[in-house]
Amino acid sequence: MMKNLGFTVFTILASMLSLNAQRYGTDSIQCILNIQGYQTEYKSRNYDAALPQWREVLKNCPQASQNAYLHGITMMRYLIDKTADPALKESRIDSLLALYDKRIEYFNPKNRAELLYNKAIEIQNYRPDNHKAIYEAYTVAIDEDKTIDLIAVAKAMLSARELYEKKELSLEEFTDTYTRMADIAESQVKATPDDTVRIALKAAVESAFLATDAADCENLVKVLGARFNANKDDAEVVKMVINLLSAKECTDTELYYEGVEAYNKLNPSPTASYGLARVYYSKGDREKAMQFFKEATDTETDAESKSKYFYEFGSLFLKEGNRNEAITYARRAIAASQRNGRAYMLLGTAYAGLQGCGDDAVSKQAIFWVVVDQFVKAKQLDPSIAAEANKSINTYSQYFPTQADAFMEQNLLDGAKYEVKCGPVHEWTIVRTKK
Repeated sequence: MMKNLGFTVFTILASMLSLNAQRYGTDSIQCILNIQGYQTEYKSRNYDAALPQWREVLKNCPQASQNAYLHGITMMRYLIDKTADPALKESRIDSLLALYDKRIEYFNPKNRAELLYNKAIEIQNYRPDNHKAIYEAYTVAIDEDKTIDLIAVAKAMLSARELYEKKELSLEEFTDTYTRMADIAESQVKATPDDTVRIALKAAVESAFLATDAADCENLVKVLGARFNANKDDAEVVKMVINLLSAKECTDTELYYEGVEAYNKLNPSPTASYGLARVYYSKGDREKAMQFFKEATDTETDAESKSKYFYEFGSLFLKEGNRNEAITYARRAIAASQRNGRAYMLLGTAYAGLQGCGDDAVSKQAIFWVVVDQFVKAKQLDPSIAAEANKSINTYSQYFPTQADAFMEQNLLDGAKYEVKCGPVHEWTIVRTKK
């Protein structure tokens, strides 16, 4: 029994000595003396005196103290800053970066991601033109922790852009980097939507991609299409897709139409519906345009906005030569708001194309009395368009019948009431003639 106990004690002691040797090296006493010696000089900021003993610690007992690596970073920066010889300076930068790697290797600290991030900063500070090293260092840190400071994500993306423009990253690699960095940025901003710094950094990630030829419409649709299809129920992602496509003038792509429509479903509003109506109208899809236009005007509660929608769509119809539709929508605009002077301008312009009604010169030209009536109302309601209205009044007044024709053909005098019937027009007006 005593024999077994003695063997157990021996085993424990052997293990302790082994662990001690692993941490403090073959000469643990000397290791401890070197640690104490360099730390005394370090605390006095006498780095030149501290360095010899510090180097002995890293050489003979590298696992003895994490502080040796933390203090070593400060001392290596000191040496680098005072080194003039380029080759020696580069060697010391290598030594500085190795301190981060060795600390992670020997101690596997909980702040591993932070150390990798700090190492990336060191590379950027001391080797600012080595974009490949900077890019690789930041991406390693990001892969370690997706919640890393977004500054790291933005810097990785900026370095990637430099590499892509120098043809050191392929289009696929650059696009993949953007997708990964944008997803991380999106996730962090979503978690803290009021963080203006993160919002700005997210924008920087997007700008780094959009500023290159990689962001042409074809590639942008390819890149954003996957994100859109995977996040159709996420309003922020859908909005981002729409904004990026719009920023690169890729609004005539199918993805843009799908994005706008999806966003309207997630955040329905009359304004969004009207925007969709305009989008599909420009695309030539009249059926969908009118579907969303009706949705906008049916749900809009603000009279001025509703009037604006009717007026603008009426203007679109007039541009394509559809006067009857233009008249219908101008009237709807006026019905929605009696204060919409531009709706009367539209109505007058649309009326002006309805010529040839009647059997004599007066009947055929009477439409211009009604035309001018609309322009007069327009400037009365909206003084800001008075000059435009007066110009139209002067233009169309030239088409009034002469005083002689009015009297000879219909026994009419200026100021008399007159009923105009011409196509969709059925209005009472006042006789006016050219003298």
